Order: sequence, then C-alpha cells, then structure tokens
Amino acid sequence: MIAYRRLFRFVPVLLLLAFITPAAAQPKPDVDPNRLAAARELMVAAGSAKQFDQIMPVLTANMTRAFVSLAPHAQKEITEVMGQMNKRFSERKGELIDQIAGLYAQKLTLEELNELTRFYSTGAGAKFIAMMPDLMQQSILLGQKWGEGIGREIEAEVRRELRKRGINI
Repeated sequence: MIAYRRLFRFVPVLLLLAFITPAAAQPKPDVDPNRLAAARELMVAAGSAKQFDQIMPVLTANMTRAFVSLAPHAQKEITEVMGQMNKRFSERKGELIDQIAGLYAQKLTLEELNELTRFYSTGAGAKFIAMMPDLMQQSILLGQKWGEGIGREIEAEVRRELRKRGINI
C-alpha cells in the first residue's frame, strides 16, 4: 500500500485536531461571566457534547484500522487499547466544551450568543443538530475519498514531472 493512502486514513483525526487545537491553544479568555455562561448554554443547545460522543467512535475506529494495517498480527491488542482510549478521552469532552465556550464568549457578543441559542432551540435548529452526527460521518467519508483521489492525482503528476527530468519512480 502506498504511504499516502495510510496518511489519508488519518484525515478525520487531522480535521478534528484542526478544530480542537486552535481552541486549546487560546489562553483562558478574560470575558464577561455572563457571556461565558451564555456560551456554555449555546454549547448545550447546539448539542456539542452529543456531537463529540458521535465523533470519538468514528475517530478511534479509523485510527484502529490504521494501526491494524501497520501491525495486523496485533489486531486484538490494538482494538482493546483503542477501546480504552475511546472511553478515557470521551470522559474529557468537558475540557473541550469549556475551551470552545470560552472562545465563543470571546468572539461573540452576549446578544449574538443568545440569538444562536434561540436558533438551536427552534425546529430548524433542532433538526440541524439532529442531522449533525450523520452529516459529520458522511463528511468524513467524503473527505477520505477526496483525499485519496487527490493523493492519486498528486502521485501521478509528481511521477510525470520527475520522468520529464529523467527520474523514473
């Protein structure tokens, strides 16, 4: 198997880290406690914890497959360890929710936070939240397929360009 294919199996991990890392890297915001409380309410209304609960199994399943592809003889052990990681890191979702709430409180006004919370409490907002796990899972699959396709195109282009320069790989 070509290395880029293994890399693109980690696309969901990289996407998740891309969303988590900026929030985690932010210093604790010095914001109005009312805005922070409203941001936490928004996180609840938006179903952020539920979304996280849906992401972790997909994330660990993809990582399990990637590790098993590297060490097929250790599938049982890898699956067991990943199950432990899933449980252990799922318990820490509150840390992420607090960090993101702090970021929202820093970037949005109290009025905007309240308006967003109201939206997520409406029919359209609730429907959107209910659809998010499926949309996220399908988006991850689309991202993987897209990444694999782009990887094949890049590989072909690089080989073609190198051949022009007398290098056959």
